Amino acid sequence: MGGGGGPSDNSGQVAAEQRRMRDAELAFEREEAARQKERQDKLDAWQRTVDDRRYQLDLKADSRADQALSFQQTMGQQQLAYQQTRDAQLFGLQQKELDYAEADRAFYRDRSTREEERILKKEQEAAARESSRLAAGVAGYDPYKKNLESQLRTGLIGFGEAQQYLRDYATQYEMSGKEADASSFAKLYSEEIAPQRFQTGLGAAYEEILGRAATEEETKAGIERFKAGYYGSVSDLKESLYKGQEYQKKFNRSYLDSYYDTMFGEEIRDAKGEGTGKRTFKFDKNLLPTYGGDLAGRTKVTLPAFGEEFTGTPGELEQQLQNVRDSRQFLYSAGLTNLQGEIDKETQKLKNEGAKEVQKIAAQGDIYKSLVGSFSF
Repeated sequence: MGGGGGPSDNSGQVAAEQRRMRDAELAFEREEAARQKERQDKLDAWQRTVDDRRYQLDLKADSRADQALSFQQTMGQQQLAYQQTRDAQLFGLQQKELDYAEADRAFYRDRSTREEERILKKEQEAAARESSRLAAGVAGYDPYKKNLESQLRTGLIGFGEAQQYLRDYATQYEMSGKEADASSFAKLYSEEIAPQRFQTGLGAAYEEILGRAATEEETKAGIERFKAGYYGSVSDLKESLYKGQEYQKKFNRSYLDSYYDTMFGEEIRDAKGEGTGKRTFKFDKNLLPTYGGDLAGRTKVTLPAFGEEFTGTPGELEQQLQNVRDSRQFLYSAGLTNLQGEIDKETQKLKNEGAKEVQKIAAQGDIYKSLVGSFSF
């Protein structure tokens, strides 16, 4: 730089600075271009990669579409084959059902025919058996009738039963015109069997009830009364014998007599064997209670001295037994009354002593109250 006082000349520096700036801008532009190129190369490489991937995806999509189409075609073929097979099987089943239906119809036709034949054969066999049964019934009628007559004579059945059995037999074997045979049993029974049976029962009744055989007059009178209807059975004859004077005089038994025999023993009979109306009752006087302590003196009641047995009529015996019952009841009542008196006495004694103690305590309480009241606080 010179010194003359004029402006300094720095144009060279400016030019150098401008060159430097242009060089820097050029270097920056080159670097920027390089970076742009590098970026573009990366973008191109990425684009190529994307395109390659899209291409591969498109190839896979085409392959899957082909596979799907092939699968659909295969499924269609399989479905068609399955449908054809199923239709063939269904047709076969329908054909079998038709065959079975035809076989069933044929079976039922045959069975119906066989059933009709079986029914017809069964009816024919039943008719033959029925004919044989009726023939056997007709052949066995007379022996059956004789058997009923034998049972009627022996007393196994009555004539009413014999009639009914014979009617039932005739009905069972469809035999008509046999009513007269059934009615003949009544005549046989009334004229032969019943009188003979009654005569036998009459003899047994006299022996059982009166202890002797019937006389000829008694037998004749009894049979005449039976034929006349006065006696309907041997039971009616027995009832008449029970009411007769001979039985009443000899035995004179009644329900009340049997009761007295059970309660008081058998009736005492005299030397002739006739009843006296009296009985002897055994009595155990040890079963009676007795006085204890001074109870006899306190009650001032003397009990009767009962013996070991009582003899008398049933009324007298009952009165004696009532005396025993009354004595027993008196002793028990006296004992209980005495016991109750002792209890009442002891109870009253306790009450009196308790009242005295209460009065003593009350008096002492009044003294304490008076003492306390004499103090003033």
